[in-house]
Amino acid sequence: MKMNFIKKYALAKMLRYASHQSDESIIKMINIANKYFIKSEKVRWEAEKIRRIFVEHHPGATLAKNAFSRISKQSLNSVIQNFFINAAVIGRQRQEQLRKELNIWIPWFFVISPTAKCNLTCVGCYAGNYNKEEDLSYELVDRILNEAKDLGIYFITVSGGEPFMWPHLLDIFEKHHDMFFQIYTNGTMITKEIANRLGKLGNAAPAISIEGFEKETDLRRGEGTFKKIMEAMDNLYEAGVPFGFSATPTKNNIDILMSDEFIDLMIDKGCLLGWYFQYVPIGRRPDVSLMATPEQRFELRKRSIEIRNTKPIFIGDFWNDGPYVGGCICGARQAGYFHINCRGDVEPCVFLQFSVDNIKDKKLIDVIQSPFFKAFQEAQPYRENNNLLTPCALIDNPHILRDIVTKYNAKPSYNSCMDVINNPEITSFLDNYSKEYQKLVDPIWENELKLKYKTWKERWIHD
Repeated sequence: MKMNFIKKYALAKMLRYASHQSDESIIKMINIANKYFIKSEKVRWEAEKIRRIFVEHHPGATLAKNAFSRISKQSLNSVIQNFFINAAVIGRQRQEQLRKELNIWIPWFFVISPTAKCNLTCVGCYAGNYNKEEDLSYELVDRILNEAKDLGIYFITVSGGEPFMWPHLLDIFEKHHDMFFQIYTNGTMITKEIANRLGKLGNAAPAISIEGFEKETDLRRGEGTFKKIMEAMDNLYEAGVPFGFSATPTKNNIDILMSDEFIDLMIDKGCLLGWYFQYVPIGRRPDVSLMATPEQRFELRKRSIEIRNTKPIFIGDFWNDGPYVGGCICGARQAGYFHINCRGDVEPCVFLQFSVDNIKDKKLIDVIQSPFFKAFQEAQPYRENNNLLTPCALIDNPHILRDIVTKYNAKPSYNSCMDVINNPEITSFLDNYSKEYQKLVDPIWENELKLKYKTWKERWIHD
């Protein structure tokens, strides 16, 4: 399963060369990589998806070439070496090896929030009620990342709080120069100095939180925040750092976040990717009235696909992209993830804020095999019709979350977490919301998508 030094060097050299070549040359190089370098069938399947982007002259091909042409040399080398080779090829092959030897699933990545401290107090923040006094130590995070690499995990998402308030952030990136990091940040602390250091390190890509234009962003995040975000994006662009945006669609701003005007602004600023994370009733003062309606969510699904197919930016839609990732990715399932919060509690998802284990007391390989996580894995797909457009245990199948949390006596990360379990106002809202959304997407699944997409168990385990 290991890739020897010569093959690793040759693949890196080929990818660097491909970054400046025509679509036809890139297609040939992907064919060579599949034939001589990639042993995993699942990785070959993903490489084939990339190849088709260039064959079909998809906007994704323009996006890739734009990215390679403008990011710093260090960032380009890290994207190639750390993301594509270490994480996507070597790491995946290591995970398949462990699955065969130990009969365990290894997730492709995980989220770690080393601090809950933040310099903003955004309305409805999903992490707003975490303990602000307790941070993870440098030594603990270092240990976790070393254990991750032993398991073939080379891609890590860093969240918070505000990650740049954790004093060791850039030092950890430098220490683990063979990994690639995505940072969810409010962007207000990304000065020219910080951006330049990120450009020199090369192994981190910020995703900056934004709510629309200045009015919408400042309303939720505080006056002057939008201008600071625009400055941060300029700083990152000038330093050659790959970056994107992260948006929280609510009932009030979802139309703006889907608009051509907003997406075009993000592209003009230099964003290579964007993430939609719809508001859900957790965190600071949960408010179900902020949730996008089922009809608005349905429209966002269609619009996300349209943007991906027409504009040179990658859009990820956390609650609507179930078919592409095999459904719910929580609970450390293969090709999925989990979350380590600022106290070390290990949660199945950043939005499912309950735990039975703490990383301070156990090794990484042990916490990802917890019965609590396995309960989510074994319950999937959550519905009898296997509809991957309704993948979530929080807003699509809330009875699943309530049942598993109760059965395993999982500990809430803070008191208001229990609102999604036992607050009648919120539980009844989610039950009704899930039924109404199912009415919208079940016909799409049955008539258009069911035959195209397999369940995640078939795709990731049985193929």
